[in-house]
Amino acid sequence: MGRMPDENYRMATESRMPHVAGPVLIALAATVATVGTLAPEGWGPGVTCDEMYHIAVGKRLVMALRQQGAGFFAPGNIERNFPWSPDGAPVHPPLGNWVLGFTHHVFDVAPDDPRAVSILPARFAPALGFGLLVLLVGLWTTRAEGPLAGTAAAAAVVLVPRLFAHAHLAALDMLTALMFVAAVLAVADAEARGDRLWRYGLAGVIWGLAMLTRFHGLLVLPPVVVWLAWRLRHRAVLPILAWAGAGVATFFAGWPWLWLAPIAHMKQLFASATGRQAVHVFYLGRVWADREAPWHYPLVMFVVALPMGLLLLGLLGAWASRRTWNAKPGYLLVVGTLGFMLLVFAWPGTPVYDGVRLFLMVFPLWAISVGIGAKWVVEHPAWKGIAVGWRLTAVGLFIALQGAGLVLYHPCQLSHYSLLVGGLRGAEKLGFEVTYWGDAVPESVLAEAARRTRGEPVLFAPSLAYFQLEGVWRSSPALTEKARIDGRVPLAGWEQGWSQPPLGARYAVLYHRKAELEAPGAIPRRLWSMGVVAERKRQGVWLARLVELPTVPAQGGLPGAISAPGAR
Repeated sequence: MGRMPDENYRMATESRMPHVAGPVLIALAATVATVGTLAPEGWGPGVTCDEMYHIAVGKRLVMALRQQGAGFFAPGNIERNFPWSPDGAPVHPPLGNWVLGFTHHVFDVAPDDPRAVSILPARFAPALGFGLLVLLVGLWTTRAEGPLAGTAAAAAVVLVPRLFAHAHLAALDMLTALMFVAAVLAVADAEARGDRLWRYGLAGVIWGLAMLTRFHGLLVLPPVVVWLAWRLRHRAVLPILAWAGAGVATFFAGWPWLWLAPIAHMKQLFASATGRQAVHVFYLGRVWADREAPWHYPLVMFVVALPMGLLLLGLLGAWASRRTWNAKPGYLLVVGTLGFMLLVFAWPGTPVYDGVRLFLMVFPLWAISVGIGAKWVVEHPAWKGIAVGWRLTAVGLFIALQGAGLVLYHPCQLSHYSLLVGGLRGAEKLGFEVTYWGDAVPESVLAEAARRTRGEPVLFAPSLAYFQLEGVWRSSPALTEKARIDGRVPLAGWEQGWSQPPLGARYAVLYHRKAELEAPGAIPRRLWSMGVVAERKRQGVWLARLVELPTVPAQGGLPGAISAPGAR
């Protein structure tokens, strides 16, 4: 131990120039743009599948802590407070749900009513997390490569449409990406500053928080251990122990449920993760089970989800750094972690689904390569005769143009595909998924459904989970008013195996998740391609629509037509 800090890194860190202005301003602008487009009934995306669940879990945690005080940590209360999934085992570590719960609590008008859950307040958490992610990537790249690269890297995080989309959704994905990237960069920072053990311990705490957010954080371990062994050789043992020990301790301390029976509960958690029902994936024109998707799925999805210019600049950044690995050890950890994550999800049998959602962290890591590539282009001697200001302007405009997808797809950026496959229209022709999480269902379609129905629930498909429908109708002013008037839930899910609408059903709200709409036993194509009343499209491809169903004599009730909680 005791190695001197990297000199270039130290000089960049200690410089008094306003070299962080670019990342800071971009992070602020990204946060404002995200916060201004959160409302599902306004300019924001529709309610997605997992949001209601995670917010409800978070609210129950916060309620329990408020009501129980120090008794929250009593063994009996721990048992009651944590395992809330249908099979009795937690689905995820608790930190992400805590964050969503506390954010929701700030705006909660009924903090003691577990049924009073709202989507919009909790969406502020991923929005702020997105701003922090932009700032983190920009500042780290600035320290390692200079202000030009740092500013470009920060912009590259913002301009990935699918990242920007997840910044709006009160689920775990944006928080996972933030903590995962923070854990990787913290280790690189500790090594660059002189590899003091306490720095590795602090980096380990951040790694522990990443694991507490989602188990994806565990995947930071292999690349970090390999990288530290390469960098420090025989001196790597103590830093690895300090880092890993702090991480494991943080993880254990932050999840009281583990205190009761650490080994048994870890086994229970892993069993629930591996034993769950398969999720359908639509890829290359057919439906796959998540564990059977082709190995190249994550690699192809990563490439086609990136704007082409950012893909090009990132490749140039990697090319420019190819002979300077020893001089850029932190960048090698970044690239190695990115490659490792894609390899993990490409490994046969690894579940992968929902576009790039499960490996979202690779995009902010790639943004660091984009920053290096932008710097390399500006400094390239091929145009040394042109003033630096003009070079900066040209590269800046090129990067800014990569944000076209943010505008053209808004608020449906989860449906974005790059020009490499011809955008969304070309992607559909090539057999890619069109949309997958319900974000494309706008309030205008739901309001039209509420206007047309005469008391019977509107069918909603695909219905991926029992809590999805509640999140959708509770976040729609038109549907909540309909529930108040009629005294019943205004939406009902389309059940697997139905060959025709149930008796009395007149309308259905559909979103174009091909993995479910084209799976065996799904809603027949003839029903979702006829009688279109209202719809949302992008590039000529329908993403969500309201359809009028064939007339069926109303005999008996409709499955799902239950009383609305709190309805009068």
